[in-house]
Amino acid sequence: MDEPSLWARVLGRAAYEFTQMQPMLPTYAHLIVSALFPIYAGAHASLTRPTSAAKPAKKKRKSGDHGGDESSDDEEEEEHKMEGLAPTDAIMMPLFAGMTLAGLYFLIRWLEDPALLNKLLNGYFALFGVFSVSRLITDALDIGHSLVFPHRYALGGALYHVNGKEKEALPVAGNTKDKTAITSPLPGFLARIPLSNGLRNMLWADRAMPGNKWTLRLYLHRLFAGKILIGPHGFVGATVAVLAVAYFNLVDKPWYLTNLMGFGFSYGALQLMSPTTFATGSLILGALFFYDIYFVFYT
Repeated sequence: MDEPSLWARVLGRAAYEFTQMQPMLPTYAHLIVSALFPIYAGAHASLTRPTSAAKPAKKKRKSGDHGGDESSDDEEEEEHKMEGLAPTDAIMMPLFAGMTLAGLYFLIRWLEDPALLNKLLNGYFALFGVFSVSRLITDALDIGHSLVFPHRYALGGALYHVNGKEKEALPVAGNTKDKTAITSPLPGFLARIPLSNGLRNMLWADRAMPGNKWTLRLYLHRLFAGKILIGPHGFVGATVAVLAVAYFNLVDKPWYLTNLMGFGFSYGALQLMSPTTFATGSLILGALFFYDIYFVFYT
């Protein structure tokens, strides 16, 4: 009987290794997605207009003007205050992280009972977790709503801009000849679906819902003064975040809540810090790589 060829032996070995690895494929896929998702989402969420770019001039709306460029339901663009990282931060970050770990080590040795320190750290992470998870859920709801009810959409070769106050979509570009305003709140080909007056008004109200925000003013005498805009999505995000963090700290720590908080931390951190250049980001990752070798494995 002839022996199998080299190619057959290679395929057989590959099939055997794949069979051995197959039960772990969902775990590997989960690890890859869990690592890439917060990086991709946080990087895109951190995009904003550069500080050097000129801000668009605000145009006053004329009476009777239903133009497509200025719509009352357009939300004000949120400006992200981002901290740019310099190459020197690539050296300072591992040093400060190492000093922090060393300080925690000596603090635990001094306290002898780390229960108090654990409570302080849990309180700190719980507070930051509420804000980060709330932001993650709020932005996810905003994106989902914008996909269902976009401010602009194409139909019949024309670009339509939705005017929420007038409850109509106007052709503003493309083949606008003989095109009239669309009164349906649904975008694209869905606008051809016949709707009753009650359902149409309900969908228009739902389309305008994210823009309806409440202003919360916070004031501490001579210490702090500020305001926070919160909408329905923000309220839902804050509620879910408080419940998730409370369950995580007081009841149980399931893996999905651990991942949710980890996603929220990464998402929030990437919106606050930027490596500014590819070289700076690579330098920081390289320094943290050797930091992990020493402070995580060696010590």
